[in-house]
Amino acid sequence: MQTMLVAGAISFLTALILAPAVTRLCVRWRLYDSIGPLKIHSKPIPRLGGVAIVLALAAGMATAINSPQVPSWPFWITLALIWTTGFLDDIRGVSPILRLAAQIGAGSLLWYGGWRLPLSGAGTFGLVAVCFFVVLFSNAFNFLDGSDGLCVGVAAVIALAYVALPGPAPSSLGHVVAWSLLGASAGFLIPNFPPAKIFMGDSGSNVLGFTVAFLALNFYRANARRLSPSILFFPILPASLPLLDAVLAILHRLRNGQSVLKGDRLHFYDLLHAAGWSSRRVALTCYALTATMCVVAWLGLQPEFTHAFSLYVLSVGALLIGAVRLGSLKSKDSPPRVERART
Repeated sequence: MQTMLVAGAISFLTALILAPAVTRLCVRWRLYDSIGPLKIHSKPIPRLGGVAIVLALAAGMATAINSPQVPSWPFWITLALIWTTGFLDDIRGVSPILRLAAQIGAGSLLWYGGWRLPLSGAGTFGLVAVCFFVVLFSNAFNFLDGSDGLCVGVAAVIALAYVALPGPAPSSLGHVVAWSLLGASAGFLIPNFPPAKIFMGDSGSNVLGFTVAFLALNFYRANARRLSPSILFFPILPASLPLLDAVLAILHRLRNGQSVLKGDRLHFYDLLHAAGWSSRRVALTCYALTATMCVVAWLGLQPEFTHAFSLYVLSVGALLIGAVRLGSLKSKDSPPRVERART
């Protein structure tokens, strides 16, 4: 446990120290997230926070990984692949197809390294399932990065859910990744909390989504011999907010005859901003909702808890009803512009 605490602390301090340095470099090199029709901030903001996040994550892991129960090289390679593609997109812009190819490549490497989804098998179907899983999580967190402090704060809460798992750690690698993700996310949240001084960019949001996907796959791998509904649902419930937002975004784009790769202003946080919510209120509410889903997932793992599935359905159903009533399946991209810098 002491080693894990050190990993988390190093990740936290690394992110906290590097974020201002990256901000200064962005200002010097004029690397900003500019304003535009799909943006909700009123002035250009430095956008390479993903550099601080990935270095903080790597620093924490490097100090704590010591003969893990499972090999760590697939994680390092896939992390580098996801981050590099996102970084290039932040610097020069890359096509959505290239980003998708990198995510599929990352999923393929994890599958080759032995990470599987339950009930999918080790053949072609299993490979496709893992790739889809990585693509979904990576893009869900990328979609979530549209309001100050939202994406990184939700990632920190999810990481805490894995850190606080009851019983012994499922694997040393998974525990190290969870602690490092918690530290890196919490450290970066300080300058990213509304009003944000720096944005994480695609290199940050995709890394967060990929790392949460890895934690889920690692949890399944560690519990492969004792599958149950509670085991199956545990990785999904904490991430249900970004996952549900991504699914609804894809559905309403298909419904409107739009490309699923085309951005819009109908994510749930856009609708909350349009309803007059400040960025700070949106972030804090989403942290609370994510924490609630984490508690629901944790309760389901308790052997004496006999109503887990009913609680899962009610919890996810409440999120779904709230999102639909808010307007996530609207046929028009109509919310008025709201400034991101509001607190």
